[in-house]
Amino acid sequence: YLAKERAVAIEAVERASQVCQAVFQRLITAETLTKKDKSPVTVADFGAQAVVNHILERYFPDDPVVGEEDSKDLQGEEGRVLREKVTELVNATTGDAMSSDEA
Repeated sequence: YLAKERAVAIEAVERASQVCQAVFQRLITAETLTKKDKSPVTVADFGAQAVVNHILERYFPDDPVVGEEDSKDLQGEEGRVLREKVTELVNATTGDAMSSDEA
């Protein structure tokens, strides 16, 4: 019972963890945003969320997903640099070819 869901969840967490580890090893604190509540939001946060959402959408395309991070920080010209960093990191870490729109 729920074996597929468990396997997908494990895959999502493992791959999101790979993204976070890559950020820890490569990126500097200058690439950290600050939300209104003053908690740090990094490329790792956005990257982990993108990976989890991507995997869930692949296996459960009809299921809605609510994410923690607000995508407005990634939108438009103001979010272009961060969006590209997230996309590059996710693709390099997971081997996927996710577009910046998906991330």
